[in-house]
Amino acid sequence: MSDIRVYSILSAMCLSVIATAVEVRPDRWRWSNPLPHGNNVMDMLVAGDVAVQVGDAGTVYVQGLDDRWAPALTGVTNYLRGVALMGDRFLVVGENGCILWSDDGNVFRAAQVVPATANWFEGVVASTQRAVAVGDNGASYTSTDGTSWAPSTSGTSEWLRGVAFGDGTFVAVGENGTILRSTTGTSWTKTTTGAAHLNRVRYLGTGGAGKFYIVGNGGVVLASSTGAAPWTALNTGSTNNLFDVALNDTGLLVVGDQEVGFRALGQTTWTNHITGLPTNAPPAWTYLSAYGVSNSWLVAGRTGLLIEGSRTNDASLYNWQTASDSSHAWLWDVTIQRGIYVAAGDLATILTSLDGLLWAREVVPLPITNVVLLGVGGTTNLLLAAGNAGNVLISRAGLTSLIVTNYVGTNIVITNTSFDVLGLIWTNLPSFTTNTLQGVAAVSNLFVLSGDRGSIFTSPDGSNWTARATPTTNFLSGVAPGPGNWMAAGKNGTLLRSGPTAVSWGTVPLGTTNWLYRVRHVGGQFVVVGQNGAIHTSGDGTNWAARASGTTRWLNDVTFVDGTWFVVGTQGLLLSSSNLVNWASLSVPSIKSLYGATTYDGQLVLTGIEGIILRNQIVPRTAPVDFLAYDYSVATNSPGTINASVSAYELFLFGGQPDQCFDFQSCTNLGTAGWNTNAALELFDPSGTIYLLRTRDLTNAPLRELYRTRLVP
Repeated sequence: MSDIRVYSILSAMCLSVIATAVEVRPDRWRWSNPLPHGNNVMDMLVAGDVAVQVGDAGTVYVQGLDDRWAPALTGVTNYLRGVALMGDRFLVVGENGCILWSDDGNVFRAAQVVPATANWFEGVVASTQRAVAVGDNGASYTSTDGTSWAPSTSGTSEWLRGVAFGDGTFVAVGENGTILRSTTGTSWTKTTTGAAHLNRVRYLGTGGAGKFYIVGNGGVVLASSTGAAPWTALNTGSTNNLFDVALNDTGLLVVGDQEVGFRALGQTTWTNHITGLPTNAPPAWTYLSAYGVSNSWLVAGRTGLLIEGSRTNDASLYNWQTASDSSHAWLWDVTIQRGIYVAAGDLATILTSLDGLLWAREVVPLPITNVVLLGVGGTTNLLLAAGNAGNVLISRAGLTSLIVTNYVGTNIVITNTSFDVLGLIWTNLPSFTTNTLQGVAAVSNLFVLSGDRGSIFTSPDGSNWTARATPTTNFLSGVAPGPGNWMAAGKNGTLLRSGPTAVSWGTVPLGTTNWLYRVRHVGGQFVVVGQNGAIHTSGDGTNWAARASGTTRWLNDVTFVDGTWFVVGTQGLLLSSSNLVNWASLSVPSIKSLYGATTYDGQLVLTGIEGIILRNQIVPRTAPVDFLAYDYSVATNSPGTINASVSAYELFLFGGQPDQCFDFQSCTNLGTAGWNTNAALELFDPSGTIYLLRTRDLTNAPLRELYRTRLVP
């Protein structure tokens, strides 16, 4: 077998599939901030080398050996509330009777739930022989394989919020202190302890040391070795609502609303680590799920905040760290100028990105770090961010020098380089108003701000501002230029129009009292969006048409790419239209409100509350994925034995553009053999590269093989 050779066909064999239409594919949404994702983590399962998180908008994330929290395909947008393992089968339950299962953690399928139910399933657990899901109105369904489910009688109409299994016993908990116990999972005995709503039950520990632990509202923690009365109340000293409980070798942990409480083994006192640690405390947040092992914790919460706690020895305090340094400040607006994304929000937050993937928080002057920045915009040479109490930040284009010192061996190498500071360096302008400002827009030689009390200010250079008279005292939350016109929109259906100088403003009556939150000129049209699903459009700024959006939610921003308008709104709303008349609702992997939208190079970027930034490459990038490197080695397995075999190890390095999906294919003969797909891959790393290790038994390997990559549209 020593004559076997493997050949790689490089970029000449990298074929592309070119899409011809804009399509926002639900499976192509990716999180840019926060990381690893921004979904509420309602439940978390860790088993061996695999961890699973489930949350809002039908999201499931699976972490394997590569440590990446990869989004699974679920095919649903239901709020998912619980996850369990039945053998090697993943089970997920959620909103409106949703039950999913998967054997690989990549693709989840809908289970058969007969009869179907609209009750939410809040918890799921499995023994080796039976799975149980519980939920609203005392709903209880069981399954022996995880794919087919039937109802059982719980004996209660209380809403059930959690279920656990241990030592041959199922325990379910719910509202008004409801506790159910069963040895079969199909018939239940009810007990009631107190009046507090009980949110979760876990069986923690192994062997004879295992116990059921219940957490609930008002700091309630209960424990029982058998799942039957009596339940022992553990006094945490907290009145906060608790949502999960975990155990490791050092003690017990409870998490909840502004709560990460710890009790050491053998102790009775609890410490809230958020307020009780001198250093390295977890941030104040709402934590929803927790897991413990050895001397470490993994805790997840609202908007994907993930924290890890560890300590070096039994005497040390826990050291808590967030899994990423992502910002969770609300982002109220986003713009793109000269290929630079800029988002602005609470706590004077300004985030910038060159590609929409990696975002950096920029430094702002200390006196204004508590300012809420409501709007951002500008030109290719000057950016403005405006906010409450008349605060305005400015960033100008310009080159600055940077000296970089490196060591090459023992030699010092000094390199002089320069970079543009647009979007990177911000200063605050001298105060020229105390009115809160939100609308920010500009053309090449004219900058306009709008805000409270009907205020509009103009400037030829971004530094010297002049107040302009307007016919309203309503808050003007949006302003935009168009061909020959400026428009400003705001509270109580206010819409103003001005000529190209933005000096004189007059009212445009639309016959509505809806707050017109934002106005943009995109796709050759003025588009106004706002309260109660309001959409108004105009080609000239004078004649306007009201459009039926199909929703009563707030609409907050609008953008345009390749023949399609996109509108974002509250509770994860995204609408699209190719004609401004007919609007369709699109799936977004979040239920959090969206306030900003922009597009560049075919990429749609959305921003919103608690720092969420979502991206979708809706116009596919068609540059090929290349073979950047290839390495081949051979090794003998179990040498000197009858089972000895020879294996080939192939290491491929692929390179392309981030978020590209492609198939790695091979064939043995271009003329007669077809191409076989060996792996379906995604360039999820911001560097646009990915390694693939291929191991093969050489016993029956082909003499030669040809390789290629093929883009997946």
